[in-house]
Formats: sequence, C-alpha cells, structure tokens
Amino acid sequence: MSAFILILFFLSRVAMAVFYGWIHQRYYPGFNDSWKSFHQAVTLASWWHRNPQGFWQYVHIRLNYLLYQDFLGVHHTFWQSSGNYVMIVLQMIFNLFSGSSYYLNCLFFSLLTLPGWLRFMQLYRAVAHMPVKATWIWFHLPGVWFWFSGMHKDALVLMCLSLLGYHTHRLLQHLFSDKAGVRLPVGDSVWIVFSWIGVLLLKNFLVLLLLPAWLAWITSVFLKTGKLRLPRVANRLSRLAAGSLFIFCLAGWLLVGMLMSRGFQLHPLQIIIERQQAFYRVGLELGAHSLLSPIPLMPDWLSLLKALPQAVWRVLSLPDTAHRHALLQLSVQLNNVIFLLLLMAAIWSLSVRKIHQVHPWLLFSYWLALSYLLLIGYTVCITGAMVRYRALAEFFLTAPGVDMLYKKCIKKNNI
Repeated sequence: MSAFILILFFLSRVAMAVFYGWIHQRYYPGFNDSWKSFHQAVTLASWWHRNPQGFWQYVHIRLNYLLYQDFLGVHHTFWQSSGNYVMIVLQMIFNLFSGSSYYLNCLFFSLLTLPGWLRFMQLYRAVAHMPVKATWIWFHLPGVWFWFSGMHKDALVLMCLSLLGYHTHRLLQHLFSDKAGVRLPVGDSVWIVFSWIGVLLLKNFLVLLLLPAWLAWITSVFLKTGKLRLPRVANRLSRLAAGSLFIFCLAGWLLVGMLMSRGFQLHPLQIIIERQQAFYRVGLELGAHSLLSPIPLMPDWLSLLKALPQAVWRVLSLPDTAHRHALLQLSVQLNNVIFLLLLMAAIWSLSVRKIHQVHPWLLFSYWLALSYLLLIGYTVCITGAMVRYRALAEFFLTAPGVDMLYKKCIKKNNI
C-alpha cells in the first residue's frame, strides 16, 4: 500500500470518528458513550491535579471493586464494567496532549487503532487472498466504518482481535513449517499475550467464545503437520483438510469446556439467563426507548432451542429501533439490508467452496461471529445496544461476501 493510500485511509477513519462524536453529542448526550468517558476523564484529571492522594485512593478502590467484586459485570452493567474505565484512562492520556479537546482525541485514537486495520489487511491477504481494494470496500461498509472509527472500546476490541489473528498465524507458520527452528518467536508471543489481556480488560466474556476456537486453530495446524507421536493416527489426520480438522478440534475443546464447567459447578445456561435479566434491569434504569421484553428462558437446552428462532429473528431484524429519530432509524435499517445481502452472498460463496477447504482463521472468525450473534439475541434487550454489539459479528460475516462480489463483479470486469 502506498503512503498516499495509507494517509487517505487514516483520514477516512478520523473523519468518521469526528462524525461519530458529533452524532452522539447531538442525539444521545446522556448515554454511556465516548462523550461521557471524555467528560469523566476531564473530571478525574482535574481531581488528580487538586488532590493526588484522594485520586489514587479512588483508583485503588475502583480496581479492587472491578477485579474482585464485579469483573463479570453483575451490577448496573452488561457482563462487565472494566472496558469503560479503560476508555476513561485512555482519554485522560489523550487529554495531556490535546488540551482536553475531544476532536483532537479522535485523531490520536485513529492513530492508535490504525495498526489493527493494517494487520487485518495482511491477514486476509495471506489466508483468503483478499485484494487490497476489496478490503478497502469491506472496511468502509457503513456499519463497520461508523462503529469501529468512533472512540469506543469496540474499536479496541477489534484491534486486539486483529493482532491475535495475525500474530497467531505468523507463530504457527514459524513453529510448524519445514524450515522452522526450535526457538519460539518472542515478538509474536508478546503480541498474542497483549491481545488476550486487551480482550480481558475490554470484553472479558468474549474469552469464553475465543479460547476454544483459538486452541482448536493451534491444535488443527499441529495435527495437519503429522508430527503427532502416533504414526498411524498422525498419517490419517494429516490427510484431512485444515478446515475439517479445525471443526473436529473445536468440537473437542467445547466438550472439554463443558466437562470443566461441570467440574467447577458452573452452569452456562443459568449464566445466560442471569445476564439477560441484568441487561433488562440496565435498560429499565436507563429508561431506554427501544427496550424489548426478555425472551423466556429456562436453564435447560430444550428451552434454549425453543427460543432460538426468536433470538435469531431479533438479532437479524432489529425490531423497533430508535423511535425518536426517523433518519437514524432509516440508516440503521439500510445498513441492516446491506449486511443481510452480504451475508447471503457469503453463504453462497461458502456453499460453492466446500467448508472443509476454508482456512482455520476464517472458521475461527465465523465461529466467533455466529456464537456472538446468538449470545446477543438471547441476552440483549435494548435494540439500540444490539445494533452496536452486532457490528463485531457484521465485520467478520461480511468479509467473504465482499471478497466474492469484488472478484466476480469488479475485478472480472476491470471496474
């Protein structure tokens, strides 16, 4: 990518970050978004200057509360609260250089998250042969461009996922290639650890979805190399396609997770019901205009299966959005139509190319997106929040559709 294209891409992120801030200041000033964290950062910084001792006592109390009492967000929030404090600290650091200017902070935030986008470009070029122009279109889809440009923790989560995927791919190539040495690449390992820490701080419940898929990716690549010490088993496994191995390994790691949860007396279905009720209480406390009634659930798999169609319908149709602002409601529904069309294109492209031939990273991203969508459908009771949370799944699920349409419609016709 040329320097001019890179600068143009960076400026497009900055422009949308500014627009994101303006939209939220204009229409949603009271909600817990980037402006609220910005004002809290300004308040905490002034407190730091006035009373440093009191400030650090407050920080100590909040850390103890978040890490030991509310790490999974039991009170007054959905799943966890630490991500909001990460954004406040980040805004405090930005304010040291911007003179407490929100729009200058947008510039710094876009610069901070830029490496994540570049890593995604490199990763998808390596595993899916996705052209740079196709990734440009993908990154500038309305929902992706808007939600992941603004100063919000979701953009940082996406950056952590890009670093996790890119450096895991590099690490596996180094460890299991024919020319690989015995030394573990330190740089890639450090970035992987950093990515996991970032996800834990920003959206720790995602680890429950990411960890089995990440372990399945590593295990499938190892089995594909035929280095297992059981020669006959290793020979048979090495003949399987990488995608098939990933699916088998994912099923195995999920089974291990279920057995471990029983051993620790954890009940995943009960946790989902508790999170649903907690989110509904948050909606009542906020007076959310697009609050939906919770889907009736019982702590058993049959109840979960019965509620599946309603959960899928909610997360795909986005009913009763933003009654107050007709233009914003229209933009949300137009983005939803684009997402559904690209999702159908992605399904068609995957049906043409057999699923077992797909690279493990792509299956990793599809697992994350689909399980995340279902989790949203079951637990999120505010349509406005559902729009934001769903953007992460939209990002991964639209990639194959954009890639296919670019190659068949744009590149083939030299447009």
